[in-house]
Amino acid sequence: MESKIGFILALIGGILSFIMGIFWVVIVLAGKSFWGMDVLKAASSGASWFLGVWIIVAVCYIVSGIVSVIAAFMIKNPKKVKTGGILALIFGIIGSNILTIIGGIMGLVAAGK
Repeated sequence: MESKIGFILALIGGILSFIMGIFWVVIVLAGKSFWGMDVLKAASSGASWFLGVWIIVAVCYIVSGIVSVIAAFMIKNPKKVKTGGILALIFGIIGSNILTIIGGIMGLVAAGK
């Protein structure tokens, strides 16, 4: 049995995670990090590890968002609702996105019926 609410929540959560990842990539590549550090100055001063960490975090958000959107569409498919719920739950936890987590739980509840 499909879960429409789980689909919607996982889809919105995945889109928001993806947008947040793109936002962080743009911020870092534009030359500003959270504290306004210039990319070229950071690389020359040895603080490039800091920017590398933010790029890794941004890539995790992007991947989490993409997989969450795929999981949302799996939740919509009655034959794959359990798999989609598990994926949404895992990648919601990785991406720290409460909407995706709730969507995954709703998908798993619908799969149990």
